[in-house]
Amino acid sequence: MGVIHAEKQKLVPNAIVQLFELRPPPGVSVPAMRFTASGNGQAVTFQGLAYEAWAIEAKGFESSQKGAPRPKLSIGNVATLSDGREVRGIFTALVMQHQGLVGWQLVRRVTHSKFCAGGELADFPEMYPEETWLINRREADNGDAITFELRSRLDLAGKRAPGVLVTRYCPAHVVYRGAHCGYQGVAMFDAREQPVTDPRLDKCGKRLASCRIRDNLPHYGGCPGMRRYN
Repeated sequence: MGVIHAEKQKLVPNAIVQLFELRPPPGVSVPAMRFTASGNGQAVTFQGLAYEAWAIEAKGFESSQKGAPRPKLSIGNVATLSDGREVRGIFTALVMQHQGLVGWQLVRRVTHSKFCAGGELADFPEMYPEETWLINRREADNGDAITFELRSRLDLAGKRAPGVLVTRYCPAHVVYRGAHCGYQGVAMFDAREQPVTDPRLDKCGKRLASCRIRDNLPHYGGCPGMRRYN
């Protein structure tokens, strides 16, 4: 068991540190941004990467029996410059420019303060399993903060499978002796896999047995494991 898991079992574990990295999708020339609300207003360095102190509220990452979680991430929309001036709408501009940041990745890393720079185990920076989430939609924006709904990369809610009918029979688009079928043998059989000599009776039954008797199994287009279909 790693040191970090032993830490979790303590009655009074070391302070939890949550670190977030926002990554744009491929093709978007915006550098990754790293934030944390765990440093008491100070930046946190972990595994050589610096996470800027920022106003962040993240919740809902725990799994439940109701299905895949949809965590919420609220992030401050106001930045304070080095001269003390405030700049409002810093994330609003990014959201408007990049379609609400839908599809951007949010990497969540959770560790303990002792594993971060300055901690007693900073030379052995362990963390819990890294989580990667996708921004699903912008849920709220009151000017001071923007709230995003996240979803798992494995969350298929609302997604449709490709429009292909899966059956145990060879699909209709596969034409007997055509390009997808691939069978060009001289042996002929009828739709019941009985040998025939008349080319007019040479038909395929669209079953696994039809390909087997023709020694054409590599080109079979059906799914034999399907027991029935609608």
